[in-house]
Amino acid sequence: MKHATKLSLLASFLLLVASSFVTYQASALQLNPLSVIVKPTGGGARQTFKVTNESNKPIAVQFSVTTRQQINNKEVRRPADRDFMIYPPQTIIPPRTTQKVRIEWLGKKAVPKELAYRLIAKQVYVSLEKQKQTGISMLMTLVGALYVQPNNTKSNVQVRAVQRHGNKLAVTLSNNGTRHQLMNYATLTLRNSSKVINIKGKGLIGIEGNNVLAGATKRFFINLPHGFVNGRWTGTIKYPR
Repeated sequence: MKHATKLSLLASFLLLVASSFVTYQASALQLNPLSVIVKPTGGGARQTFKVTNESNKPIAVQFSVTTRQQINNKEVRRPADRDFMIYPPQTIIPPRTTQKVRIEWLGKKAVPKELAYRLIAKQVYVSLEKQKQTGISMLMTLVGALYVQPNNTKSNVQVRAVQRHGNKLAVTLSNNGTRHQLMNYATLTLRNSSKVINIKGKGLIGIEGNNVLAGATKRFFINLPHGFVNGRWTGTIKYPR
């Protein structure tokens, strides 16, 4: 029994150390901004983002781009480095230093709607110190949003379905527009015959702050609103564009 207790205490201690280490590492590398918009033509096809090393040691970073699709409530990514030029593609950032990285669209100039990508900054292991060190080596990966956005695009998010799901309400949203939409400060209106329920703020936790890409359909779950009864409901959603 005492042996089991000692093992449990040891496991808890190791978990605490690992958690502290991960927290430190996660804050060592910063990407700014986390969302970048480039244009398919003109000067806007080139943009710059910054990567900051807030640690006391140099960090080697490699950059890449993937496509980004929302399919069956999952994000699907595929390599897309040929669509962009990133300079430098990899770099070593000195301690307490910020470095600029340039990204340029190389794809088609005629883009009918916004294209969504992921910008990935991944720490790679490079032996930068002569003295060997022991311990756990955990590498960081930062993921940002990257959009190729032609002019005159706009979102058009609509409620496709509303259905009770246990003690939750499943709300399916479709973005039939040509630009992504962050669902911030939204108001969901439900209707069942003459009964109307308006939901916003904390009532939309589960939808609020989420992103619906152009052409995507996503299913969200929120708490059952006060006054909800089983039946056939329809819904509309309003949000600042």
